[in-house]
Amino acid sequence: MLISYCKTVELIGEYDVAVLGGGPAGVCAAIEAARCGRKVLLAEATGMLGGMATAGLVGPFMTCYDRDGDEQIIKGLFDEIVGRMVELSGALSPDKTDSPSRWTSFLKKYHRRVTPFDSFVLQLVLDRMAREAGVHTLLYTKYVDSICMDGGIESIILAVPEGLVAARAEIYIDCTGNADVAAASGVETWIGGEDGAPPQPGTLFFEVDNVEDVRYTSRPQRPVKAYQKPLAGSYKINHDRVYGVDATDARSLTEAHMKAREQILQSYRTLRSTPGFENCSITQVAPVLGVRESRHIRGLYMLTVRDLGEGRIFEDAVACCGYGMDVHSRDGQIKGGFHGEVAKVYTIPYRCMVPVGCSNLLVAGKTICAESQAAGSFRIMPGCMALGQAAGAAAALACETGVQPGQVDTGKLRALLKGHGAYII
Repeated sequence: MLISYCKTVELIGEYDVAVLGGGPAGVCAAIEAARCGRKVLLAEATGMLGGMATAGLVGPFMTCYDRDGDEQIIKGLFDEIVGRMVELSGALSPDKTDSPSRWTSFLKKYHRRVTPFDSFVLQLVLDRMAREAGVHTLLYTKYVDSICMDGGIESIILAVPEGLVAARAEIYIDCTGNADVAAASGVETWIGGEDGAPPQPGTLFFEVDNVEDVRYTSRPQRPVKAYQKPLAGSYKINHDRVYGVDATDARSLTEAHMKAREQILQSYRTLRSTPGFENCSITQVAPVLGVRESRHIRGLYMLTVRDLGEGRIFEDAVACCGYGMDVHSRDGQIKGGFHGEVAKVYTIPYRCMVPVGCSNLLVAGKTICAESQAAGSFRIMPGCMALGQAAGAAAALACETGVQPGQVDTGKLRALLKGHGAYII
């Protein structure tokens, strides 16, 4: 049954750039665009910036180095954020970690140079950086819909505590983690594998303290993984999986989140059998389910597994990565893990972020145009931050030069990113 609904809503502002979603990609996109002199709106559905890194308690940041852990290849805003957390004793610089160790739950492959951090300190750092940049941040603000005209977005509808409102911008950046804006604005999307395979599973992270660090010398019993935070005796726990989660469906998310809470009890019992964890206590459980994969967009270019394996260097490359293609079992039957091998360094072209079907939209984060297995590599939070910074710079250039995102001069974009500390090859 369908119900027709029509309402006149307040236009709360007009902006150069509107960023929807304040996770790792979104907050970097907003800060970058604002530092480039643009008037920026950042809308985030939860009460905090940082997305999976804060509301999801996901951590540590997987490696920002190349495949072998020899050279740092994700820098820019990511580096600045980590540096600010280090100053507050809320993170450990990645050059101070190695694998296998407590920082990596004694995992070795692709786990050199991770960045342990405290999620609350990250919230503080992101708040401050967004405020300093002049970003107009609205928390508790959820994207609802797009009003589209002539192949682009004319304005967007947002749900705020006061009700429904509208906002307008020249350029929009979808950092929702679900490609919600793209899907509502005429862009072709798919969920999970491009071949119809279900998306990667979800996990509900939790944290514990009162751990005897010196007695923790090997990985806990599967599926539990325990990553030490900067504070002694405190750990982030990655554990069981919830399969078949559709992050675009409220019923699916509800069922998955309830199941994940039950899983925590079993994983906590397993964890306490690990030497050093016998007396540990749960300090917090993430309020948001960790989602590894949702929609992908149809963009101007699809990044492939072959591109990652061959280490392709694209002329319009705006980010680099070297993490493995981490594809968790999609159904609990077929074994998950690192599938195939990536080159020491591969690049991500700007075209993957430019959707087909909506002229004034960019997409950043794990939902860019890529094969599902390839996305298993760059979906890590440092990778999403690099893509977010690139999107923010591109949006600013588009506004400055009066063109749409697909017409941005990528030579100027790459030079701008280099000038702002990003690693570009």
